Amino acid sequence: MPMYAIGSKKNLLSSETSDGYYDAVKDLLENELVLKMKEFTQHGNTSTYQHCVNVSYYNYKLCKFFKLDSRAGARAGLLHDFFLYDWHTHSKETGDHFHGMTHPKTALLNASAHFELSSCEKDIILKHMFPLTIKPPSYKETVVIIFVDKYCGFIETAAHIFSRIFRRK
Repeated sequence: MPMYAIGSKKNLLSSETSDGYYDAVKDLLENELVLKMKEFTQHGNTSTYQHCVNVSYYNYKLCKFFKLDSRAGARAGLLHDFFLYDWHTHSKETGDHFHGMTHPKTALLNASAHFELSSCEKDIILKHMFPLTIKPPSYKETVVIIFVDKYCGFIETAAHIFSRIFRRK
């Protein structure tokens, strides 16, 4: 079954059509814990898994365009929200009312426990919410994901809102 990033017509599960993206993240896309992110909603109707695929793919493309570490960008993009809980109910269940500021550290702890990460990948995951998280990025790849994550979140949320508006008419 093909898989696409939002707005893309390239099957990301194929080495021939994904411009090297699939080769960079194949092991992550097949991991059962990464696949578990499909169980949680991120923005609107978009699962955390699909959001991470969207961010990962466009992070990969931009890092490649700017001649940065596109592999690290793709892999960290796929793991940047690897917190494995429903953030919509998280504060009620745990008392943690600061998901936006705390989830990068949780994602990094989870990712580090299950995957070998480069220092660049760790920085991307930990600081993708800057400036909400205080420490600034140490790598250019982290700066890229800060913008890609916000852009994808905006598009996913807008798509959900527009689908609800047009469904009513």
